[in-house]
Amino acid sequence: MPENWTFNGFSLSSRGKWDVEAVIEGIGIPKFRGNDLRVPFQHGNRWIKKRFDSRKVVLSMWIKGTDRADLDDHIDTFLTAIGKPGLHTLSRTLRSGETRLAQAEVCSEIHFVRKNPGYAKFALELELPDPFFYATGQTTDTRTVASSPLVWTHVNAGSAPATSMVITLEGPLSNPILKNLSTGVWLQYVGTILNGEAVVLDTKCFTCLQGDQNMISIVKHGGDAYWMILDAGDNSMELESETTGGSVTIQYYPAFF
Repeated sequence: MPENWTFNGFSLSSRGKWDVEAVIEGIGIPKFRGNDLRVPFQHGNRWIKKRFDSRKVVLSMWIKGTDRADLDDHIDTFLTAIGKPGLHTLSRTLRSGETRLAQAEVCSEIHFVRKNPGYAKFALELELPDPFFYATGQTTDTRTVASSPLVWTHVNAGSAPATSMVITLEGPLSNPILKNLSTGVWLQYVGTILNGEAVVLDTKCFTCLQGDQNMISIVKHGGDAYWMILDAGDNSMELESETTGGSVTIQYYPAFF
C-alpha cells in the first residue's frame, strides 16, 4: 500500500485531486539544540548534553483539476481544510500499515506553481514543536517487586528516546527508587506506599499524585532534567524498595524519528 498522510483529519492523498509525491524534509534524526562551551586557555571545547530541536516536515505535493476553474475549486477546498491556525494532528501511515502521529502547524506560505491550466505543484511546510512521531498503541510494562533490587530489561520499540511516560507504583513499597542503569537516570518516591495504595508519576507534566493528593515535594530524581529516559532498544532497569510485594508499571507511546 502507498504511504498516506493526513493533517487535522484531512487526507493529503486524494488520489484524483491532490497527493504527496515526496517528503523533502522531516524524516530522520532532527538537529540537536545546544552548543559546546569554549573554555579560555584550553584546547577545543567542553562537551555539554544537547536536546533534539523542533523540526519541519516539508511535503512536495501536486494538485489538479479538469480545467483552470476546477483546479481553483480544488485549491480552495485544500486551503480551507489545512488553513486553520494552531497545532493539529499530523498522521503518517507507512507502507506497512503502521500509523504514527505528531503535532504540527502550517508554518510557511503556500505557493502554487501552475504547470498547465489544470495542474499545479507546491510545497506544504509543517512545524513540529515536538520533533517526534508517536505510535498509536501504548507500551505497558508491569513488574511485581518480589525482591529488592528487582532487575529487568525493558525494550523501547521506538527509534527515539522516550521521556514522556506515566509510572505507577503500587504498594506495599517503601522509599522505592527506579533506575535506568543504561542512561544513568533515576527517580525516587521518598515515602511509604501501603498495600492497596498507588502513586502515579507523570514524567511529561512533572506531577506526582496519590489519589488526588499532590506528593511532588517527596520526589527526588537525578541523572538528567528529565525524570526518566528510555533509550531506543534495550534498557537495563532496576527498582529498589525497603518493602517488597508491590509493583511498578511504566506506560508510554513509543517515539520515532
